[in-house]
Amino acid sequence: MVKKRLFSLAFPVMVTLSAFCGLFPHTSSAATYTATVDRVVDGDTVYLKETIQGTNKVRMLSIDTPETNYQGQAQEPWGTAAKNYLQQLLPSGTRVTIETDVEETDAYGRLLAHIYKGSLDVNKEMVRQGHAVTYYIWPNMLHFEEYQQAYLEAKQNGRGMWNPSNPIPELPFEFRDRVSGQSQDKYVGDFFTHTYVVPNDYKQIPIEKRVFFFTESDALSAGYTKEGSTGGGASGLVINEVLPASGTNYQKEFVEIYNPTDYPVDLSGYIIDDIVNGGSSPYTIPNGTTIPAKGYFVWETSNYYNNSGDDVTLKSPDGTIIDQYHYSSSSADKSWVRMPDGGSWSTTMDSTPTKGASNN
Repeated sequence: MVKKRLFSLAFPVMVTLSAFCGLFPHTSSAATYTATVDRVVDGDTVYLKETIQGTNKVRMLSIDTPETNYQGQAQEPWGTAAKNYLQQLLPSGTRVTIETDVEETDAYGRLLAHIYKGSLDVNKEMVRQGHAVTYYIWPNMLHFEEYQQAYLEAKQNGRGMWNPSNPIPELPFEFRDRVSGQSQDKYVGDFFTHTYVVPNDYKQIPIEKRVFFFTESDALSAGYTKEGSTGGGASGLVINEVLPASGTNYQKEFVEIYNPTDYPVDLSGYIIDDIVNGGSSPYTIPNGTTIPAKGYFVWETSNYYNNSGDDVTLKSPDGTIIDQYHYSSSSADKSWVRMPDGGSWSTTMDSTPTKGASNN
C-alpha cells in the first residue's frame, strides 16, 4: 500500500472496570574483542578458545534461553532446541567479535557480551528465531529497541518457544524461580515510561518493555520512578489494539490506547505515529482530550499503516516514546491485540476486534 493520509477520527471511550547474569556485577571498561568459539554449552552460554577479562566463558548478554539443566530439571523441548540452533550458528572454530557493555563480567566471573558472526548479531538472532527472550538487566542496555523488535517478530510469527501449538509455559527466569523455590527478586521497569514496579508485580510490565534491576536504588539511579508515585501523567499508557487493514466490518484502520492506571490522563498534544521520523505524518491528539482511568482512546484513520508491516508509536508532547509496537503482517478486519489489556501482544491476529472495549 502506498501511504497517504485521507481521513482520521479519534474518540475516547469510558469503561469501568534465572541463572542470573550476575548477583552484584562489577564494572570494567567496555570493549570489542575478537575470539574463536570453543563450544556451546546451552542456548545462551559459550566457551571461547581465548581468555578475555580473565575468563573464556561467555554469558550472552540481554537474552535468556530455556534451561537444559537447572538443578536437574529442564525446559524441554525448548532448551535443547535453543542449544542446537546456537550450535548451528557457532560451531567450534567460528571466529567471532565480542561486544561488551557497561559491565563486562558478572559475579560468577563470566564475560557478559553480544556475539557477532560477521555482521550477524547472534544474540538478537536467537531472539528473532524464538529460541530466546529479551532479558535486559541494568545498566547493560545496548540494542534494547532492536531486540524488542526481534522478540515481537518472533512472537507474531509463532517461532520457537512462541509456537501456538506448543508454547513455552514459563519464561526461563520463572522456571528457575519455581524450581529453586524462590520468588522474583528483581525490580522491573518499563523502558519507555521509566516507571518501575516491585518484584512480585513484574507481570504488569509487558515482556518487550522489561528492564530488570537488582535493587530499588538501581532503578532510582537509572532515573525510573515507582509506578503510581507521581499521581498522574502518562505512566502506564500502552498501545492496546491495532487494526492496520480496513475491510467490510471495519471501514477504517484504528489504534487503541489503554490507560491501566486508577487516574485519568490528559492526552492533549500526545502523538500517534508510525515509523519515527519517517512514513506518514504524525497525528496530534487535540487539546482537551482525556483518557479515563481503566479507559480507552481510539484513533481511526484511512490508508495510514502499511498492510505488509509497520510501526505504531505513541509519543508524549515532548517527543518521548511512550510505547511502540511493530507488526509484520495484516489481514482485513483483524487486529493485533494485547491479551489481557496491557499484557503481552498476541501471536496471531484477532478476528473479532474490540475497538474501544476490553480485549479480555
